Amino acid sequence: MDTNVLVSAIGWGGLPGRILDSCIVGKIALSISTDIIEELIDVISRPKLAVVAQHPDLEAVLLWLYGPNRLVYPQERLTVISDDPADNRILECAVAANADFIVSGDNHLLSLKEFRGIPILTPAAACERMNL
Repeated sequence: MDTNVLVSAIGWGGLPGRILDSCIVGKIALSISTDIIEELIDVISRPKLAVVAQHPDLEAVLLWLYGPNRLVYPQERLTVISDDPADNRILECAVAANADFIVSGDNHLLSLKEFRGIPILTPAAACERMNL
């Protein structure tokens, strides 16, 4: 899951929330890197996202994300997306995790459709694929 999907999942639920909940209960395996978690913390600390930063489950979710069976450590730095270099961290994580797919709402990532054989899906397409 990319950063914006995680923010949406935590703050507003919906389809991203359904995906995150499925990950937390172990129905789906989530892989994440420290770069993505750091970006998530940075994004939710912005004043316009105070509702997310004040979510009562935020600390528990962050601790869960730091779980050793979720963290991956990308060895390869990518420069595929020049318009938003932070999006490359999502690709690096997916490659390092040998992910089945990436969940994103980001047009830079979605326009790739796939990267190294890893499909890039919207939350709706991911929910459909996983029967959520």
